[in-house]
Amino acid sequence: GTIAGVSKYFKERHSRMKTYLVDPPGSGLHNKVVRGVLYSRHEAEGKRLRNPDDTIVEGVGLNRMTANFSQADIDASVQVTDEETVRMSRYVLHNDGLFLGSSAAMNLVGAVKVARELGPGHTIVTILCDSGTRHMSKFWNEKVVEKRGLSSSSNEDGGGHAFPTLNFVQTGSPIPSLCSRLSAGSSSSCSK
Repeated sequence: GTIAGVSKYFKERHSRMKTYLVDPPGSGLHNKVVRGVLYSRHEAEGKRLRNPDDTIVEGVGLNRMTANFSQADIDASVQVTDEETVRMSRYVLHNDGLFLGSSAAMNLVGAVKVARELGPGHTIVTILCDSGTRHMSKFWNEKVVEKRGLSSSSNEDGGGHAFPTLNFVQTGSPIPSLCSRLSAGSSSSCSK
């Protein structure tokens, strides 16, 4: 419902605004936005699995149209993997002190991808819609993350503490700390 309400509200006031869906690989909604069809290729007749895509991010990647989503005015869709989502959550916790839930972390990865696609001179806005406090048993449980074959960290800070790296964030000029930009009152976009 959030993407429908936000896209309609802001597009009525700013016609040049673009709205991007952020969803995991295999999402039917992603395919609806990109191809106009509400299923992914691996769901073709005779190929559909009972649980085709099991993402660590809860509440995303739906393979059904909802009444709220049908009202959304979406221009494009960005796919974000579980690996990117987990690593982003650990990155912003370490660098910005933000304890995000899985949906907020996924949105943030999508915002970075869109910013890189659009380049400098654009304002990118995302919604950090959930806190990590409701994701302790799955998304923030390192045993669950490791069991799924995901990496939440790849370097150490020298003191034995895991420090995540995000190769897609670290290319080009580093993206400034979210909190430092917010406190400076800047409306500049995250870009390359």
